[in-house]
Amino acid sequence: MENQENELIAFTPANQLDVTEDILAAANRRIAQLDKIVKLSISRTNQNDWVDQGGKPYLTCSGAEKIARLFGVCWKDVKSEKIISSDEQGQYYFYEFSGIFTLGSDSITAVGTCSQKDQFFAKSGGKIKPLSEIDETNIRKAAYSNMVVNGVTRILGIRNLTWEEVKDGGIDKSKAPKVNYDKKEQDNSKISAAQYNRFYAIYKKSGKTEQDVSAFIAKFGIKDPHDLLAKDYNSVIAWLEGGE
Repeated sequence: MENQENELIAFTPANQLDVTEDILAAANRRIAQLDKIVKLSISRTNQNDWVDQGGKPYLTCSGAEKIARLFGVCWKDVKSEKIISSDEQGQYYFYEFSGIFTLGSDSITAVGTCSQKDQFFAKSGGKIKPLSEIDETNIRKAAYSNMVVNGVTRILGIRNLTWEEVKDGGIDKSKAPKVNYDKKEQDNSKISAAQYNRFYAIYKKSGKTEQDVSAFIAKFGIKDPHDLLAKDYNSVIAWLEGGE
């Protein structure tokens, strides 16, 4: 009896063609499905759920939660850890959240982090704030939010969208909050969602009333704190923290 251990089995050209056509057909169906997911996801959000971050659209946690409910994305086994690290400037900490995100039979593990050195929480007037002035709770919340955004966008395949794609879903780039790392340009733009959240947290602790805040920000020609310009932001924060 001949030894057939090394026998090679080859597909005929016809079979190869059939397999290739099946793969292409499945790929085309998935492309159509992904296009629908992207459009439906964006249509469930509004301008306040997106941030223009350095010229690219960034989905916020509020938008990710809306999209998750639409498609039935769930997450469980959420874990958090405070990690101590260091660099040439010394020791610092960051929070890391992880969780398992599921959609039907698919599941992934997603991670979100936020550092004590994050510029939205650690800097004021271009300078690093003392540790005692940094609200650790906000850093922890931001890490959780980043995990949610990462998990939802990854499992649905809607990461790294362009403004053109977001616009097709009905979102106007000009109305989205803007974050710009060019200091000169940033000073003349509205505050970011993260800056507003910090403002709101400090306001709630300040003991000042809505009327007090309305009267103070009127000096900058606005009625709504969301419309604060970056260049005026620190003045408002200083007033909330005890200034007159």
